[in-house]
Amino acid sequence: MAIFHLSVKTVSRSTGRSAVAAAAYRTGDTLTNERDGRQHDYANRTGVDDSFIIAPVGCEWVHNRSILWNAAEQAEKRSNSVTAREYVLALPAELDAKDRADLARSFASAVVERYGVAADVALHAPSTGGDDRNYHAHILTTTREVEPDGLGKKTRILDAAKTGGPEIESLRELWAMQCNEALERHQKPARIDHRSYERQGVDEIPTMHLGPTSTTMERKHKAEQERKGEPYKPQTFKAQENERRRTLNDHVREMVRELAATVREVAAQAMDAKRKGVNGLLNALRVKGKQEADEQARRAIEARRREEERKEALRQQAVRDARERAVREAKERLGDMAKKAQRLAPDAREQFLAGEYPSDPFDRALKAHSHPLGTVGLDAEEKAVRAHLKVYQEQERRQQAERVQAPTQGRGRGRGGPSRSRSRDYDRGPSFDPF
Repeated sequence: MAIFHLSVKTVSRSTGRSAVAAAAYRTGDTLTNERDGRQHDYANRTGVDDSFIIAPVGCEWVHNRSILWNAAEQAEKRSNSVTAREYVLALPAELDAKDRADLARSFASAVVERYGVAADVALHAPSTGGDDRNYHAHILTTTREVEPDGLGKKTRILDAAKTGGPEIESLRELWAMQCNEALERHQKPARIDHRSYERQGVDEIPTMHLGPTSTTMERKHKAEQERKGEPYKPQTFKAQENERRRTLNDHVREMVRELAATVREVAAQAMDAKRKGVNGLLNALRVKGKQEADEQARRAIEARRREEERKEALRQQAVRDARERAVREAKERLGDMAKKAQRLAPDAREQFLAGEYPSDPFDRALKAHSHPLGTVGLDAEEKAVRAHLKVYQEQERRQQAERVQAPTQGRGRGRGGPSRSRSRDYDRGPSFDPF
């Protein structure tokens, strides 16, 4: 069945990326970045079904991919500039290749018209060994308005904290509407919805997005298990968690079906008794029948109440388990970040921290999206890492001062020199408590 996916990402120099390289990779082209002289050759790449560029009227120069993305690179001067923005769309597998291309073109044209930018569209086929329904599109757009003689002013509506979220939500709604219109136009029963299960009122626990790393690991593990003739069991945490959530959802649906069957059975029995009974028998058994009906109704209500309580208990347990895992992942991530920063030279640490904890609201929101505990966790992690580095740097300065002041001879306690043991106030590492 068709699934909904629309994510918005950025191509930023702070992460070592360039718009030229991103365009070459997604379209399977060969492009040279005039800014640094590097050539990006992906002409032999497979899986790219089609690619095309959409631009405002009168901007014909944009249709040269090399000129377009080198202009995007040259327009930005800062070392942490965002040179391109990318939209990743899941295309309905129910449509054929032409209809999928028309659908991607329709969304890209809407983005171009809304923001005045240029859009480089690449249509990708499912990867070998993966889900054969995974048709998707990468739409790379400029971050500046396109004009007949070059690039103009920066588009800020997606970068600002107040407008970025609502604007992306509007784009997600637009994509869902365009997909459903295309599916209906081609008489396909599938439909998609950009809203979460909670907003839709669907009583299910949503699964987690695996991402490319976990997906690759699961494919290799599945192939290995098949070669061994063993049943496949998820290996990564996300895949295991998704399996557990699917099991819970199946269990809840089964309980709901059983409850509905019980209610239907009670109703059918009552109707059958009414059709087959005669007036005299009904009069004689009216009191008893009413009592039985009331009891059956009471049992049905009680059964429904128990099932609702059980569903709620399962949901709350799932939330608690997910929260505990998220906190555990956040603690491990915090320790890794502190160690990475500690290994760096003093002059490289601030650059590292700026990359991991950007001040730009949009970039920070993207970083927080990948953090196990979201924005709160990212803020707490930054605070803890900086506190740890402050203690560590103080220790470095103190140890440096001790080495400078220490005599060249007579080292060791017995000869009056300083002790080689660690300082008693040595920091054992950062602690993580976002609440």
